[in-house]
Order: sequence, then structure tokens, then C-alpha cells
Amino acid sequence: MKFLIGALLWLTAVSYPQAQNILGLPAELTQGGFYVGKVAPDSAVWFEGRKLRLSPEGHFAVGMNWQQGVMATFKLIDAAGQTRHQRLGVKKQKYDVSHIDGLPPKMVTPPKEVLVKIAQDSARVKKARKTDSDRQEFQEAFIWPVRGRISGNFGNHRILNGTPKSPHGGMDIAAPKGTKIVAPLGGRVTMVSDLYYTGNTLIIDHGLGVNTVFAHMNSVTVNMGQVIKQGDQIGTVGATGRATGPHLHWGLNWYNERLNPALVLGEALGE
Repeated sequence: MKFLIGALLWLTAVSYPQAQNILGLPAELTQGGFYVGKVAPDSAVWFEGRKLRLSPEGHFAVGMNWQQGVMATFKLIDAAGQTRHQRLGVKKQKYDVSHIDGLPPKMVTPPKEVLVKIAQDSARVKKARKTDSDRQEFQEAFIWPVRGRISGNFGNHRILNGTPKSPHGGMDIAAPKGTKIVAPLGGRVTMVSDLYYTGNTLIIDHGLGVNTVFAHMNSVTVNMGQVIKQGDQIGTVGATGRATGPHLHWGLNWYNERLNPALVLGEALGE
């Protein structure tokens, strides 16, 4: 009996990596990672209880939370009604935490006179990020929006005067003011606005809840609603908003999930 149980466990372990291919996803995922999977178009896929949209060819987008647990759970129902469950391991990322004390209160909590604008800015961004179009550019391989020194990594966070602040929701790329910024993927512009924290800010929809954000820009060279191609210029590097020097803050989102742009470029900068 012990031999039989051991043999069954061994067979399960051996067949597990092969079973992971039913979704077209990597054998191991990463916290903050963005992925495109593929199943038969007449299938249905759920990620941790959320039904995912499929393209006409069966592609789907999915993102991992920056603190995703050790396993990501999927469910697949094929055209014949057969249900299969898939659990994929998730690699943990390490994030830097900075403690800064002795700051003036206004550096930790915004002054009351700008709280209304901050609330309006937040609502505008949330609306743009809710876009759930049928665009298919999310399947493209990402390119760098600008080249430069990486001055800020995804997931790093600060504790200011003992108050924890939100984790950094993207990557910062330092470059001279006026440096050209290009679209890392094609898509449609869903927001162009001057925001309190991030200055001149642009959001581009790439389809199925995938969008990218570009902040602190000196200039924006595209318009609301404009459809752009990968590599098109979208603006220039600046230091608008609350920025200490010229750089591009580049964020990648899947609906309301902030993801690590460095990972789609093959750079695990948050590790």
C-alpha cells in the first residue's frame, strides 16, 4: 500500500508541469507579473473566482498582485463542459522599505486646499482604468517607452514620519528633460490630464483591461481618444507634479491591479 501511494504521488508530481500548459501560461508566475494565456476560443477561464475575458482567438490577460500568495488558482471549462482546475506557483518578490523621519507635515499629508483636486484626479484615473475594450494590442511584446537609468522600482515603499505610504505602482526611468517617450504597445488614449501628484499624465488602453500610465511628462503629444501604434511618440520626459527631477514614471495595470513593468521587459528589478 505504501508503495502504491508513493507511486501515485510521484506520477502526480511528474505530470503537474505538463498540466500547466492547458492555459498557455508559464510554469511559474511572479508577484506583480503580467501574463497572456491562450485556450480554445469556446472555453471559459476563471482566475481566483473572476471570469476572464477571451479574445476571438482564445487569448486572455491576467495579472498577479504585488503580494500574491504562493499559488494562483485557475479554472477552465472547455466546450464539452469539462472542468479542470489549475494551480500555478508564484515567485515572491523582495521590495525595499525606506523609513524617513523628521519631515514637515505637508510632505506627509497634502494640504487641505488640494484635497479636492486629489479626489477629482483619483476619480479620473479610476474611470480610465476601468476601460474594458476589445482591443488586442495587449498581446504584443512590450518595448521600452524611454531608455535611461532606473531610479525607482515597483513595489518599493516608504514610511514617512511613521506613516506607511502606498507601494510604488510602477518603475521610474530617469532621462533628460525633453527626451522622447514612445508607446510600449499600440492602443487608444483614454486619459490626458494634469494631476496634482503626477503632473502631465497619460493613460493608454491596450484591451481586456490592460492599460499603461505615463506620468511627470513635460509634454503630451497625443490627444484623448487617439489610436496609436507601438513605437509612436506620445510625449517627452519632464518633472511635472511632485517630482524631484526629470524622469518617466511608467505604470502597467490590469484593471485595478498595478503590475511590474520591469517584468514584461525581462528585468526583475524588484527582486
